Amino acid sequence: MVFTVFSQMSVGALIAMVIADFLAKSKEDAKFFETGAWVSVPVAVIALIGILSHEARPMLAMMTMNTNLATSWLSREVLALTIFVILAVIYTIMWVLHPDYGSLKWFPVIPSIVAKFTSLRKPVGVLGAVIGLAFLGVSAKAYMMYSLPSLNLPTTPLFFFVTALLAGVTAVAAVLSLKYLMKKAGDEPLARMLWITMGIALVMVIVLIAGLLANPKFLAPESAPTKYAGVALEETLAGMRTGDYATLYMARWVLGVGLALIFTVALALPLKKKNMATASALAVLLFIVVLIGELMGRAVLFGTNVPLGHVMPNIEAFYTGLGL
Repeated sequence: MVFTVFSQMSVGALIAMVIADFLAKSKEDAKFFETGAWVSVPVAVIALIGILSHEARPMLAMMTMNTNLATSWLSREVLALTIFVILAVIYTIMWVLHPDYGSLKWFPVIPSIVAKFTSLRKPVGVLGAVIGLAFLGVSAKAYMMYSLPSLNLPTTPLFFFVTALLAGVTAVAAVLSLKYLMKKAGDEPLARMLWITMGIALVMVIVLIAGLLANPKFLAPESAPTKYAGVALEETLAGMRTGDYATLYMARWVLGVGLALIFTVALALPLKKKNMATASALAVLLFIVVLIGELMGRAVLFGTNVPLGHVMPNIEAFYTGLGL
């Protein structure tokens, strides 16, 4: 849960900074946006800690994860994430060590080197965003396997992409909003960023609603390819609606969908009135409910999942049939 939510949020945060990069009309604008560059890499580190923390031998896992690229979507996921993180680190360095406005411009030697490559920052950011989006698709594919019927659905990649853009973009907007609330400077660049954040968040919440409404239809037993897959889907759906995760599922609707939609739409009023203090507070609240909602949604997604091995009477026959 931690790995998927935070790795996807890292991708969205980098996309948000690429948007900010193109929005910056001056060095003053760039100086304001620079704070948001601190989001993507630390969030990716949290994701990496999350994936390695459940490995019995983390160092061995790190050395062997990329050894089965030809056959394993998990290995491809790790490779895509590795490339993305490298590009995100380079992109972040180009922001925070910029000799004119980087928060680490006092660092010896490196800012002068970064200055020579400033023109490459946007291309690196765009490439990182593209690799990040590819990582989302590969990551979803790693979970979409025959033995996990409730994850082997079109809604899995949809949820992953929504988390990236919804949580990642609002995370950067929240950090910039907190900066504004503390320093009361940067009205114009923040306003431009919050308008875009509002638009992206509104689209993503609508897509999320559509996905959540469609998901029970995909989980219907009659849509399953086999009898046992149907049983697994039926148990997954029961766990979501009336089982241990029913309360969390409803809370996700209230917080991650309902309040997120309200705060997103409400952003328009203070932005129109140029009341940036109120807009900033709403942006922070929007990110909080989005993050909580996405964590709850991911807990439900994985917690209610019933593998085929839990419902098949002879699991050895299942694996033999797959040639394993």
